[in-house]
Amino acid sequence: MVLHAVLSSAPPPDSFALRTLAAVDRAGGPPITIHRLPGPHPRIDPSAILAAELLTPRLPDGAVVLVDALALPNLAAALAVEDRRLRLVALVDRLRWADEGNEEGDEEGDGAVDDAGGAAAARRHLEQGVLALMRLIVVPDDAVAAAVVALGLPPAVLLRAAADVGGGGGRALVERLAALAGTRALSGAA
Repeated sequence: MVLHAVLSSAPPPDSFALRTLAAVDRAGGPPITIHRLPGPHPRIDPSAILAAELLTPRLPDGAVVLVDALALPNLAAALAVEDRRLRLVALVDRLRWADEGNEEGDEEGDGAVDDAGGAAAARRHLEQGVLALMRLIVVPDDAVAAAVVALGLPPAVLLRAAADVGGGGGRALVERLAALAGTRALSGAA
């Protein structure tokens, strides 16, 4: 068994997604194949969308796919096509739909506060829709969990992992991934 992780092209070294992948490794989880999407994440980018559309059909049937929250907007359409075939897991350190343009890589800003054009609402619906495809959403704390539930997603899909994904958080995640994969135990063994 191999996990697949889809990350933004250059996540910060201390990103929640990278810390979570390291915790899975420390907890004795299976090997992880990392796939990176090009583009200025989390902004919508045609090159990232094309890469997602080329990547997702190539993932094996039933694969457990961990998705970095920064990459979610560019994966939305591709995941909507593949959500029944893949076992999708989002690694969400915070919701990004209300960001006002101070996001990494977003120099222009989107004006979420005084948004007469509805861009914030569109981002909210996009993030809500792609998170609704997930079989598991890993969050660092109760505040992010509450924000996800406020989008109308069921609490049962949430797994709270400490911000450092340390201690038992990595083990709990490996156990949930094993259940999701339909195996008794996830390990490096095939």
